[in-house]
Amino acid sequence: MNRTSLTILAALTCMPAPFAIGRTQTQNADGPSPSSQIETFVGDAICAGKFRAMDKAPAHADTGKYHAEKALDGHWIVVHYRQDQTAGNPNPFEVVQYFGYDPASKRYITVMVGNGAGVHSTGFSSGWKGNSITFDEVEWARGKSHHSRETFATGDSGLSGYTAWLRDKQGKWIKAYEETCRKA
Repeated sequence: MNRTSLTILAALTCMPAPFAIGRTQTQNADGPSPSSQIETFVGDAICAGKFRAMDKAPAHADTGKYHAEKALDGHWIVVHYRQDQTAGNPNPFEVVQYFGYDPASKRYITVMVGNGAGVHSTGFSSGWKGNSITFDEVEWARGKSHHSRETFATGDSGLSGYTAWLRDKQGKWIKAYEETCRKA
C-alpha cells in the first residue's frame, strides 16, 4: 500500500467519531427533523478500532478521542478527533470534520480536513436507514482522489459501530476498517 493509500485509510478511521453517541430512530413524519438528528452527535467519546491488513500495511489496532459541538449558528456539528499515538500507530491522525444537512437537496453532508499533507474529503448521504447512515465520499491526499464509503450505526447499548470501505482497482468495495465508540 502506498503512502497516499495509507493516508486515505487513516482519514477513514477518523470519521466515525461524530456518530458515536446516541442516535435517534429513523425519522418519520412526526419524528425529529434531519437537522436535529445530527445534533445527537454532540458530545465526547472514546473509540477503538482495527485496520485490516492491506497491501504492504499490516493489520493494527488504534484508539482515539473526539469532541463534537454545534457550530456556525447551529447549522453544523464540528468534530475534533485525534488518534492516540502507540507503537502500532506511530503517526496518529487528527481531523476537524463538519456534518450538516442540506434541506434543498435533502442530503446529509460531511466535510473533513486532516493533518496529512492535503488530506480532505467531502461526502453525502440520503439519510438514516434503521440505526445506520452511509456516506459516499471522495477523499484527496497528495493530489490523488479515492472513493470511500462509510457506515455508522448505533445499537441499543448506545455504542456506535463504524465500517469503512475503499474501492479496489476493479471497483469492488473492500472493507478496510471497523471501530466502536463509547461515551467518555
